[in-house]
Amino acid sequence: MKHLVITVIGKDRPGLVETLSDTIYQNHGNWLASSLSKLAGQFAGILQIEVAEQYLPVLSQTLSKIDELQIHIVEDDSKAVPVTTLHSLTVTGNDRLGIVKEVTAKLNQLGINIDKLKTNTQSAPNWGYPLFTANFQLELPSELELEVVQEELEKLADDLNIDIDEN
Repeated sequence: MKHLVITVIGKDRPGLVETLSDTIYQNHGNWLASSLSKLAGQFAGILQIEVAEQYLPVLSQTLSKIDELQIHIVEDDSKAVPVTTLHSLTVTGNDRLGIVKEVTAKLNQLGINIDKLKTNTQSAPNWGYPLFTANFQLELPSELELEVVQEELEKLADDLNIDIDEN
């Protein structure tokens, strides 16, 4: 079986996920995992599927013919993934330019791999300014202590709330 990672983007409309899932199913693909979202009127997502090698060319060709979506397909050639311990990080603070850059730069300096990231900004009526939240799933190097990560991230700004939990 071949494992594929597929990214999709296109103008959002009802039925896009059904079109995508039906195309995969009709061409002998098995939908394994995905993260799909509507962002600024666009449908965007990433998914992992598996398909027998003999069906790969037809599946790829059929997916590329979905007019509403720009699709990019990458074959996953990695071997077994080592088991790692994941940690959840939530960063909350006043929305401002550069929060994601600052946090991700610090995580990179500490040798931390970002497994997942989900962000949003929402109105905070009692505060008078928008509130930014980032939820990370992190893979820490085995020698790095959670307390060190917490301390380093808290140095970034006084208005950031940093919460780290082991999953």
